[in-house]
Amino acid sequence: MSDVKYWIWLTQQSGISNAAAHKYLRHFGSVKKLYFAAAEDYRLVPEAREAEVKRLMNKKLDAAEKIEADCRKLGIRIMSLYDADYPDRLRNIYDAPLILYVKGELPTIDDTPCIAIVGTRKAHQYGQRCAQRFGYEITRCGGVVVSGLAEGIDSAAIRAALDAGGPVVGVLGTGLDVVFPAWNTDLQNAVAKNGALISEYPPGTKGSKSSFPQRNRIISGISVGVVVIEAPEKSGSLITAARASEQGRDVYAVPGNIDDPNFVGSNMLIRDGAALAISGWDVISCYRWQFPERIQRRDSKKLAVLDAVKRIAEPRGEKNNRAETKKSVDKQNDKEYIDLKESAQLSDGELAIVRALSEGAKLTDELIELTGREASDVLADLTMLELEGYVRQNEESRFELCP
Repeated sequence: MSDVKYWIWLTQQSGISNAAAHKYLRHFGSVKKLYFAAAEDYRLVPEAREAEVKRLMNKKLDAAEKIEADCRKLGIRIMSLYDADYPDRLRNIYDAPLILYVKGELPTIDDTPCIAIVGTRKAHQYGQRCAQRFGYEITRCGGVVVSGLAEGIDSAAIRAALDAGGPVVGVLGTGLDVVFPAWNTDLQNAVAKNGALISEYPPGTKGSKSSFPQRNRIISGISVGVVVIEAPEKSGSLITAARASEQGRDVYAVPGNIDDPNFVGSNMLIRDGAALAISGWDVISCYRWQFPERIQRRDSKKLAVLDAVKRIAEPRGEKNNRAETKKSVDKQNDKEYIDLKESAQLSDGELAIVRALSEGAKLTDELIELTGREASDVLADLTMLELEGYVRQNEESRFELCP
């Protein structure tokens, strides 16, 4: 008979922390023996507490059986700490989750160069574009991007990784049937279809103040390295970075403007020893020796974050220079632009941007207004077009078609 319901029973005992559960498991050697033990057996466990003994004497399995049935209906697989396919990389961290609920096809983590990309939910355009570049390039070079699927940096990185061909892994601080934020339904479905969603929480569990910081140890635990992009001084991303350091994982950070509050945390990480990263290849190349058959360098000249930093951060010049630049840009309409008939590989969104730019260079906000699409979608499509060499940014930070 399967031991799954006993694992679920153990995780559902309020008052038994994850660390306490590990303590009892080490003593009894199996979850089934732990379940059938008597009170006097529990008291023999070193540092056993009477409150814990009382909780463990609740042998009701109704809630566990319901969760198991719900998972079957939802197509969610339950993986316990002692299962053979539970990732060793995660099993060996302190306070490893007892159960993983999995939807989709989880890569063989121990044989995969998983890279976590994390950052603020309230990301600037620059941070989102960096996340997209890193997500795309790491994936193209053989890595698997891991993210918490939060708004901002997390979602931008995952979307770009999916555009690059995936697979990806999303780690949730809720049950796998709960979408947070609510508008992220399509992204969660795409991750489950092109990789895996994982959580230590059963279906129906809503997020809490503790669940999201808790899931951060899983994000770093299944990864070989963590990249922090745009993190304020009190960002949750710094918790992930701290857990990564505790777990012996590598920590990378993308530099930002020292006057920008959104980059205080990122810059502090670099100051305190995190590796400075200016491209996805900077990160994934560190693991070529470990995964020589997986990791290959791709053409990264269009992906270099340093170039993006220079373009976006450079002063735009005096008013007269801006007018002169715009005048010269406006005269470029006679150049040979992309033949849309030969661009069948472009998505509808990308084609809409190309058509808008065929009338002249545009700022991002202008493209959002002209195409009538969400800002995140326009940013994602702009990144893909730039990566493929269809568009570029000029000195005024306007996008224009490449001749």
